Amino acid sequence: MRKVVCVGVALCLLAALLSGCAQTGQTVRDNRRTAIGAGAGAVGGAIVGGLVGGKRGAVVGGLLGALAGGVVGHYYDEKEKNLAETSKDYGYTARQGTRLKVEAVRVNPAALSPGETVNINMTYAVLVPAADQQVPVRETRELLVNGTSVGKTSIDISREGGTWKSTVPITLPANAAPGNYRVVASVEIRGGARDAGETFFKVRP
Repeated sequence: MRKVVCVGVALCLLAALLSGCAQTGQTVRDNRRTAIGAGAGAVGGAIVGGLVGGKRGAVVGGLLGALAGGVVGHYYDEKEKNLAETSKDYGYTARQGTRLKVEAVRVNPAALSPGETVNINMTYAVLVPAADQQVPVRETRELLVNGTSVGKTSIDISREGGTWKSTVPITLPANAAPGNYRVVASVEIRGGARDAGETFFKVRP
């Protein structure tokens, strides 16, 4: 397994919080699934990235307020369908340009206790005119409690056309406030296509 090479983009912003660029990510053979980065969700957040299977990504995010002290874990992704299959699903043609579509946002488990981990899964389609074309996509996951944002993590990554599933695990701090948490997950291309979906999970007292 190859070590993830951490990128230095914006690390200076968090020098006081991170002791170094932790090489905690790893790839899985054949790059069917990849772990792009991991970082502590301290008050100021964390930025960890890497070069994995020809894809450059950087996990950017922090946990604040009710979730300060939680941990943002490894990022995983998997390609579920190729461009031809995805285009058929949507009746897509190259004349439509680049499109993004969030198909599903799910959490596992749907209810948990403080100190436990919730996995935030997002499945989305990337529709592009050419099979060999890659576009820069930003995935964002935001957690809200009573309308207030308590955590937001993003990853910038190059995607080829197809249907993708990615997962970000978040370990809640031991003092996480109980209640219903709203998850808003989105994908976007800067200045271009964007789509979003949402779901909920419950933190037990």
